[in-house]
Amino acid sequence: MNEKWITSVGIDIGTSTTKWILSRLKLTKTSGGFALPRYEITERRLTYVSPIYTTPLINELEINMEALSKLLEQEYIKAGISPEMIDTGAIIITGETATKHNAEQLAHHLAKHAGQFVVATAGADLESQLAGKGSGAEAYTKKRDGVVVNIDIGGGTANAAYFRDGAMIATVTMHIGGRLIRLGKKGFVEYVSPHLKLWAERNVAVKMPIEGEAYIFTFLQALARQLVKALLDGIMGIEPVIRGANLEPLLVAGALGPLPEPDEIWISGGIGGLMDLSTLDNIEEATRFGDIGPLLASALHEQSAICSVPLRQAEETARATVIGAGTQTTEISGATLYYDDGVLPLRNIPVVICEWPKADDSETNLDEVVRAVMNRAAKAYGTSISDPPFALALRDNRYMTYKRLQRLADIIVLSYNEVAQFARVLLVICENDMAKALGHALRNRLPASMKLICIDQIKPAAGDYIDIGKPLKEDIIPVVIKTLVFNKQESGGE
Repeated sequence: MNEKWITSVGIDIGTSTTKWILSRLKLTKTSGGFALPRYEITERRLTYVSPIYTTPLINELEINMEALSKLLEQEYIKAGISPEMIDTGAIIITGETATKHNAEQLAHHLAKHAGQFVVATAGADLESQLAGKGSGAEAYTKKRDGVVVNIDIGGGTANAAYFRDGAMIATVTMHIGGRLIRLGKKGFVEYVSPHLKLWAERNVAVKMPIEGEAYIFTFLQALARQLVKALLDGIMGIEPVIRGANLEPLLVAGALGPLPEPDEIWISGGIGGLMDLSTLDNIEEATRFGDIGPLLASALHEQSAICSVPLRQAEETARATVIGAGTQTTEISGATLYYDDGVLPLRNIPVVICEWPKADDSETNLDEVVRAVMNRAAKAYGTSISDPPFALALRDNRYMTYKRLQRLADIIVLSYNEVAQFARVLLVICENDMAKALGHALRNRLPASMKLICIDQIKPAAGDYIDIGKPLKEDIIPVVIKTLVFNKQESGGE
């Protein structure tokens, strides 16, 4: 059989809202009859889209896990599917929600109960990338020249991802979102983000509303315009402007200037979804959600007429991130692989990268490089409760001779036994197609009690985590490369 359909779920738990989608992914064998078997995801179909829910919170520091779990249970029932029928997918904790005290606990709890191979993810860079994929920006740049930056703006953050030729080339995330200033129904300011307060302290031209005092339409409108200008200055990467505006208090992740110069700017997220509304004329319309979200959207709409590059609403707005999470997270390993029975699935395994020197090809040098990487990994993850404590990713596209492969197997087993004495699983990731051969060589050297998995066609980066699911077929394994960045709540914070 040359194709197979699998079911994927995407769940986005954000500062303001929670979304849930189902999709079908088509796996197709893309290699010829005499080549190594390669499978790719060749088609993605959305089959169910949930309403947009308000993210339930107990207080400013804690997500209501019980309410959120019940909400998602109801969505499974509405979609006519059970978690056991889900093959893969991702839950992403986005925006300010990732700073809540129980965010990490919630993500892993939901992932465990959401399907057979649903992974927990968090992190501004990943959030930016998934939103850029879900919005359509990534696919758009595969067909057009130039750089498109997709800015996904929600309740707590603005996540920007820059794409060229279908590849993400940069990200930056800023504390700009609708819920960073919250407004009460009786006309008083309920909350102002500490990040915005600090930004105002460092910029004399910026005035923040005061919690407990009445808010004024023209004042909030002017502030929203200042925030949008700060956002666009940061996105454009204009260093003198950035230094003058002192944007550092708004920075979450990435680097403000210099950044790639965009040819187009797309706006997704909940704020992007409001951009097509008419200009706001009164305080009731502007504050109907109890925050400054509509005012930010209106200010962006104004900028679309005067911005130096085309600025527009993205093809997909409010659900961009959840669509990216549900349809774009899973990769396939299957050209050559080796795995022992009972070893899968594996979750939340940190990745360490082994870069092989290109100039010196001696066995001594190979030994030194592998040992050094193993020792660094042991220092970083030696106390990890996961088994394996880390995954060893081998970076080398050169032809692997039989002698070199055998020597590599020797040094991996020797070094791993030294630094991971209590591990019962060894996970090796190869950049080129040699996992089956290396796997057999490793298996011959490992004790029977040690489980082994060796995969290829996957290219993680330093700091990534990897989840590997149960085989979909004998020669197809789903893999998700992800980040797990749950930022601690700042004192006096959100």
